[in-house]
Amino acid sequence: MTRIKENAETETNAVITATEEKPKKGKLSTAEARREYQRRYYQMHKEKAKEYQRQYNLTHKKKARGRGKSSFDAPREVLRSTFNTGDLMHSPVEKTLKMLQKIIDGERLFTM
Repeated sequence: MTRIKENAETETNAVITATEEKPKKGKLSTAEARREYQRRYYQMHKEKAKEYQRQYNLTHKKKARGRGKSSFDAPREVLRSTFNTGDLMHSPVEKTLKMLQKIIDGERLFTM
């Protein structure tokens, strides 16, 4: 009887060690599973995403971008054409003199 028990124990130990040594192909870590899911999702919906991007680019304007200062040649337009008393009182002396000179020359208007 002892021989049968010993033989049975060694067989079960061999089966256990054989299953432990095999890498589990079906089980992925959480990060790997997430990456695999995202990769498959992207592959399945790639055409839909490209079409959406095409439509978005057609309906939304991009800002004009230039390189360096050379692309910006247009001078800035003056938005305001008037000065008021607060502008004159709260500005430095040199700037106030320039403002008064513009008012006298007729380039700007003065409002109270």
